[in-house]
Amino acid sequence: MARSKRNKIVSLTKTDAKGKDLKKKLVEVLRSAVDEYKGLYVLNFENMRAAKFREIRMDWKESKIFMGKNSIAQIALGRNPEEEYKDNLRHISKKLEGSVGLLFTNRKKDEVLKYFKNYAAADFAKAGAIPTEEIVLQPGVLDFPVTMLDTLRKLGMVVEVDDGTVVLRSPITISSVGVPLTPEQAKILVKLDTRTIEFKVKVEASWENGKFKEY
Repeated sequence: MARSKRNKIVSLTKTDAKGKDLKKKLVEVLRSAVDEYKGLYVLNFENMRAAKFREIRMDWKESKIFMGKNSIAQIALGRNPEEEYKDNLRHISKKLEGSVGLLFTNRKKDEVLKYFKNYAAADFAKAGAIPTEEIVLQPGVLDFPVTMLDTLRKLGMVVEVDDGTVVLRSPITISSVGVPLTPEQAKILVKLDTRTIEFKVKVEASWENGKFKEY
């Protein structure tokens, strides 16, 4: 007789009563989603941006996206053959590390893969980001109002006002390949309206009807 994987007793480790109740509820929510939707996907987020993430949620509003404590999701799905809620969900659990999320959906697999393969949203890099290109601003007229002169100087730019326009007098390196951006460099990129990073989402794995697949 096939063993049932429902109604598993789960260990939520040491925690207070309120925290344990919240974790237990989250486990139940995730397991209900496994039952409700035919497909489950592990999404890996690169250069996460909250505003762009909200757009994805809207595009998939009939589905359910979970992004939170990976350890609780692993408990809900199961970490080994004895614990797993349904066959092969343990393989999904092993993928839950870092900036990842779970997509529960009834859409066809081809549609899911195509959407995320084609999805990319350019955005401003933040301080600490690792540039993949060198950007050097050369001397010349800058398209900034004169009122921003002091702000630009505070960012390390040698600027002056010439005939009512802001002029950069010496070159300044905005970003260097492999060198983390400073707060000042990140601010300059914003002022220049230069978006140097992309928010991307990669499908790492899928689970459907007990079948696991890695991408």
